[in-house]
Amino acid sequence: MKKQLFLLLLTLISILSFSSCNQKNMQQLKEQVEKFNDVCPISYGDMFTLNSVLLNEETVEMRFSANGNATSISALNNHKEELKDIMSIGLSKETSKRLLDNIIEAGANFRTIIVSGQSGERAIFDFTSNELERARNKYSNMTESQKLITNRVLGAQIRLPLQVDYMTTMTGISITSSDLVYKYEINDRETGESFNEMKGLMKSITMSQINNQITQGDYLVRESNRQFFQALINCGQGVNFEYYESNTRNRMSFNISVSELKEILSGEFQKDAPSLDEWNDFAKALEELEDLFGDDYD
Repeated sequence: MKKQLFLLLLTLISILSFSSCNQKNMQQLKEQVEKFNDVCPISYGDMFTLNSVLLNEETVEMRFSANGNATSISALNNHKEELKDIMSIGLSKETSKRLLDNIIEAGANFRTIIVSGQSGERAIFDFTSNELERARNKYSNMTESQKLITNRVLGAQIRLPLQVDYMTTMTGISITSSDLVYKYEINDRETGESFNEMKGLMKSITMSQINNQITQGDYLVRESNRQFFQALINCGQGVNFEYYESNTRNRMSFNISVSELKEILSGEFQKDAPSLDEWNDFAKALEELEDLFGDDYD
């Protein structure tokens, strides 16, 4: 469910950033909305379809159908206020700024309606004109890269704690002046002194995974990941990974620098890097060895 919520967030941010309008009053807003509606339905991959854009009295309504199950809609409803913050940042981005300005100047409201294609369950997100204006003022001094990073961090915080694999849980994510910081807890294994000895290997694996995130899988997610890491580079921020082993209380951390992020995005890092499927097969093999021989198989 949490992975699906993450994909929903990425798609929503992309959709909200796509829309634009440059009219100054309600009538012109109505005409622009009608033109937008004429090109519906618009498919956004496997997750969403934008079915209609309407001006309902004084509210611009975007109606989507979601291909996810009812649990996905429930996840949206359980985090409405946090998701409204994320959507507000998306609406304040340069690519949708004209739409935001136009709605505010017309004194109109904004509503996003997402309906499950399977159950009919829905999530509704309402923004008054005043809320939109406050969001515009709040985020007006942020760069586009800062907005993108903030959106990603807020979206990830909603999903915490997040089970990454059978022994790893992501427990925190935050942004500092120099780094994006991920925090993880390792459970159910006595790593002992070898924990810090794994630092080099874990950094190499993580860099390979970042490489795979921008080169493999769904186009929307892949490009969103690329834009995110480019935003970190633009802001001069690397990525710090902090691990805590609960059984031994050992700690370990490593940093992927801005220059290393540039290397990954340029395609120069490990051109023959293992695919995500290959890493998953490797992890599965390790689990099977542990089951067969116990923790001392190495």
